[in-house]
Amino acid sequence: MRKTDADPPSLPDLTTTYTEFCFCDEGETALFAVRDGVDMKHALEQLMSLLRLAHENNFQVSEIAEGRLAKMVLATQHSLEASKAIVASLLKSIERQAVSG
Repeated sequence: MRKTDADPPSLPDLTTTYTEFCFCDEGETALFAVRDGVDMKHALEQLMSLLRLAHENNFQVSEIAEGRLAKMVLATQHSLEASKAIVASLLKSIERQAVSG
């Protein structure tokens, strides 16, 4: 019997690349770094945790912010929610790809 549906394209094994951040000494020495070779799914899960924390902190600030600052906090809240949605979508795609094959 002839197969009519093509197999979905497989995802490449995506991993992180070493990236330094939080520079000290006028940008010469990094205090922290993203390690090389971390599986993309695990990196996205960590990113989601960081976004949730930032979202919660921003929400707490929104309860006491006034005036122009309140508008900036609201804009930041929207950006964090959009970022979380994008990461959630990517994680769902990775899970779906893992299940299908």
